[in-house]
Amino acid sequence: MAPNNGDDQAAAEAAKAAQEEAARKSTTKGALFKAFAKRSAKSEDRAAPVRAGQLLKRVGGSIKDAAKAVGRSPRTFKRWLDGQATPKADSNEALNRANREALVPEGRRKRILASADDRYLVEDEESGQMRFQKPEGVTGKGGFVLTAVIRISKDERERSVNLGPYLSSDHMQELMDAFMAGNERAAVDVLEEGLENWVPEAELLSTSSLSFSPVEWESEDE
Repeated sequence: MAPNNGDDQAAAEAAKAAQEEAARKSTTKGALFKAFAKRSAKSEDRAAPVRAGQLLKRVGGSIKDAAKAVGRSPRTFKRWLDGQATPKADSNEALNRANREALVPEGRRKRILASADDRYLVEDEESGQMRFQKPEGVTGKGGFVLTAVIRISKDERERSVNLGPYLSSDHMQELMDAFMAGNERAAVDVLEEGLENWVPEAELLSTSSLSFSPVEWESEDE
């Protein structure tokens, strides 16, 4: 029987798409950790007693408070801390999430939310696509900067794009929620929406870094 070149090509394309998706999610997770938590994502690979000890320190040394942050009993948390028990999958994720929550202080959360402001993003009536339309005399500074390998048509290279004007504070809340939940796909969705508002053909391949500072719009008349 002759080989089915069409099936082979489809399988190769599916494999490539799966690899690109894995790269998008893993690199976005790493960038979020560095930007939001100031830590490496590899910290979540450490043994449960280490991560339990880190959380205990971050909540001020109270086993009761640490257990409450994870949603488990103090006795169970103490057993993880002492290495007498290993958290099951759902408890392990709860421990990781509690550490993520503890690693992002309130002041940093406010700066993250303030790093996007889409007041000058308008929908084109004919195409339905979003476009940036800043009035003359208005200047801006700050924002949410994505440095990533981005493909536009056949041009695939690393670019730094300020997505601050192309996203809202609600988007940043979604991004922060995705980080806290360990939901890399939801985080990628936010970045991809910002890129689509910037250039509809832009495709995120891998995330190198993220940075943020409050967006500030200023008018020459002020």
